[in-house]
Amino acid sequence: MLRRTALALVLCATSCTQADGPSAAESPPPEQEVLGRAEQAAESLETPSEANSIRFLEQSSFGPKLARGVVPAPVGTVEHVVAVGITQSLTEQFALQPATPYDGESAQDLGSQFFQRAVTGEDQLRQRVAFALSQIFVVSQNGIPDSAKTPYVDSKVALAGYMNLLSQHAFGDFRVLLEEVTKNPAMGRYLDMANNRAFDSKGNPIDPNENYAREMLQLFTLGTDKLNLDGTPALDANGNRQRAYTEEQVKAFAHTLSGWTWNATACPAKGAAINTPDYKNPLMPCNDNHDTSRQELLRGVLTAQGGNITTHLTQALNNVFNDPNVPPFISKQLIQHLVTSNPTPGYVQRVANVFKNDGTGARGNLQAVVRAILVDNEARGAQPPVSLRPGFGHLRSPALFVTNVVRWLDPTLDTATKDPGLKLSNWSKAMNQWVTRPPSVFSFYPPNAPLPGADGLVGPEFAILDTATITARANFLHEFLYSASTVNAGITVDYDLLPATNTDLVAYLGRYWLHGTMAPELEQKLLTAMGDSRANSAIRKKKLGLYLTFLSPSFQIQR
Repeated sequence: MLRRTALALVLCATSCTQADGPSAAESPPPEQEVLGRAEQAAESLETPSEANSIRFLEQSSFGPKLARGVVPAPVGTVEHVVAVGITQSLTEQFALQPATPYDGESAQDLGSQFFQRAVTGEDQLRQRVAFALSQIFVVSQNGIPDSAKTPYVDSKVALAGYMNLLSQHAFGDFRVLLEEVTKNPAMGRYLDMANNRAFDSKGNPIDPNENYAREMLQLFTLGTDKLNLDGTPALDANGNRQRAYTEEQVKAFAHTLSGWTWNATACPAKGAAINTPDYKNPLMPCNDNHDTSRQELLRGVLTAQGGNITTHLTQALNNVFNDPNVPPFISKQLIQHLVTSNPTPGYVQRVANVFKNDGTGARGNLQAVVRAILVDNEARGAQPPVSLRPGFGHLRSPALFVTNVVRWLDPTLDTATKDPGLKLSNWSKAMNQWVTRPPSVFSFYPPNAPLPGADGLVGPEFAILDTATITARANFLHEFLYSASTVNAGITVDYDLLPATNTDLVAYLGRYWLHGTMAPELEQKLLTAMGDSRANSAIRKKKLGLYLTFLSPSFQIQR
């Protein structure tokens, strides 16, 4: 295995440029950016090429799949997108309701449930957007302790409900989503919204916990800097960045959002708390523990003096929702998760404009925002625009790396007697992305993590890529392709579905896995490796070709 891994890493080092032209650190001049967009606009959304359809599925699902002769081609397959077009494919995905809800009281691990749905579920786009939202509105099982007062595993029930919430609202109204997240019991525990009182046990006024208020502003809606509509920092007259909010405003929001507690038959007395958590119902408003005084929020807006807890919640969330930072801040992060880590300011602004107004006057329509992201000229085409290609795309996160590999090979999953989802989850965990258990409120990696060696570019997923996790990626592929543990876990691949000859297989991998972008250097290295005398059987040649292709940067970077 070490010999094979070493060979793969050498291959990676010599084959990742794909004749992309300038280095990733270089930026194209504005006129080239315009030309790139015009170049992409030539391909119709209604009659996309095969390569464009594959790229679309990479961005809108947990990995492309082939129909493999099934007629008509199933929804979500490459052949189906080619046949009906991207516009219709999006309409179909938006119409699909959430699949079977996550079950927090099942014996099955939540990570296992996630990967099983990601690999086999039909509602791919909803799941993919919900996964992106989970990395913006972060809650982690690690931050929810178990209680002897509940008849279930607290962290599991809490996260199951939270994941169902994100799935339900993935294509909905952002303002509604923000309120549902605010009142969600998992979030209530994770960021101290539950039992956040404005009075002590003697009834004296105190400063409420600022945790939720701070993270709601910094991570869920605004970011730290004031932004232009295109996502770039808004500078003052001296060229300095401006804060999106102040410490005093954090305190004001904490007071405005005080008084919520666990759902129960009655509210506690002033200064008291409900100590039995309820992770199956939203938090309950208790006015006796709420600060009803007037607070100054963003942009000089004041809450109602003497207002009750629900009135103040509405005023606070409306104030945040209508802030000019929200459209670019949320739009850019969704683009990063679905399409590319470094969208141009023009791309961000086009999507942010849709967030502001979906064409009917509605603000925060996430379905319209997702459609705008996926049909934009920078996302569409057989390849990214030439001028943007050096810095375009993103490293597949561990979860997406696993699901893309598995969905391309379309294995049979034995879910009746085995737990294949747990195997997939553990592979992702080994690469430092344990789904449902991000290590902090910043998720697995922050959206502004710098791309190593590329001044000015970000590469969020690279924040968890190091020698250990690079090795874990190779180990995952080796175990998936070569180890009996894969079959023992209920994952069976039919390698007879792949072309039999070396040249046909390499052409097949280039056509589908890399949607026509395989560099001649990579093609030659694959043929050389597969022609080695030690690859002395048809199945060994196929697995070696797959292993080296999946491990190459050409595949690991989703472009």
